[in-house]
Amino acid sequence: MKLSFRNNFIADIGVDLGTSKIILYVKGKGVMANEPAVVAVNSKTGQILAVGKEASSMQGKTPPHIQAIKPLNNGVISDFEVTEKMLRYYFSRARDKNSFSLLPSWQRVVISVPSGGTEVEKRAVEDAARNAGAKEVYLVEEPLAVALGANIPIREARGVLIVDIGAGMTEVAVVSLGGIAVSRSLKIAGDKLDKDIVYYLRDRFKLMIGDTTAENIKLHIGSAQDLGSSKEMKVKGRDLTKGLPKEMKLKEADIREAITPSLGRIIDIIKGVIEVTPPELISDVMDSGIVLSGGTSLLPGLDKLIEKAVSLPVHIVEDPLTAVIRGIGIILEDINANKDLLLTISREKPPL
Repeated sequence: MKLSFRNNFIADIGVDLGTSKIILYVKGKGVMANEPAVVAVNSKTGQILAVGKEASSMQGKTPPHIQAIKPLNNGVISDFEVTEKMLRYYFSRARDKNSFSLLPSWQRVVISVPSGGTEVEKRAVEDAARNAGAKEVYLVEEPLAVALGANIPIREARGVLIVDIGAGMTEVAVVSLGGIAVSRSLKIAGDKLDKDIVYYLRDRFKLMIGDTTAENIKLHIGSAQDLGSSKEMKVKGRDLTKGLPKEMKLKEADIREAITPSLGRIIDIIKGVIEVTPPELISDVMDSGIVLSGGTSLLPGLDKLIEKAVSLPVHIVEDPLTAVIRGIGIILEDINANKDLLLTISREKPPL
């Protein structure tokens, strides 16, 4: 009876912990939160002022004593304390919505981590989740979660090439027999493209803009290759030669020129994985093609650019922004049956 009582109240929670987004999934309820991974902190008091969308709207607009912090950088935790507070906030929100507020320690969490992360980086994610209130923490590598979310039978003896391009990191992995056969990671993705746009406008047009404006430019007129369109956009910033406000019109070709070098490096890492993949798995990949996911996969023309560069068909997964959390949701349905897909983090005992 005690076990039955516990199972009635335990909160199984999945977390896609990304550089730009945090998505929370509660077993039996679905996605409960999908918000920017930003926390606004009062540096004088240490108090959390806002989390998610509200905190994101403060970026670039805060007084000196308030910081709008993105606690993850390039897919890994850069501010452990703020990450812990952010997770605690969302765990509490999930408990309140599911009547678990009196049972904060009865939480099982499945949380995504980059496959190319170090053991230390993965332990930091596990520790942050435990400190935020989770009793049991399981980690899953993002390429595996993407494959599950795309309904790929990953336990079969069949290689599938996953390319996940998010905000902070690009991950390329060949998945087979429920594991990752070959993988590489690159700390170039959506955020780097935003920086490319900032530097390009600064150097070529002497116009200073912020990261948020750069992201809006990328979303509105960004493209990976010439698609025959001639989009334009008016952009406001500061004239670096005069120090005064300035407005100018940008063309789609300008933004493509700005981001092309970074896209080239992403293609290079895909080629690198293909070059070291065993021949039998390459045969499978030639049949199935590349599975493309992550928010940056929605950049117009990117799939065609990769397809042309590596001579393989490219398929963008349905709703690439939520592929990871959908895979985590499948694991949550039966954690015990899917434990072979989860990571075991080694923890060395301190010397006697």
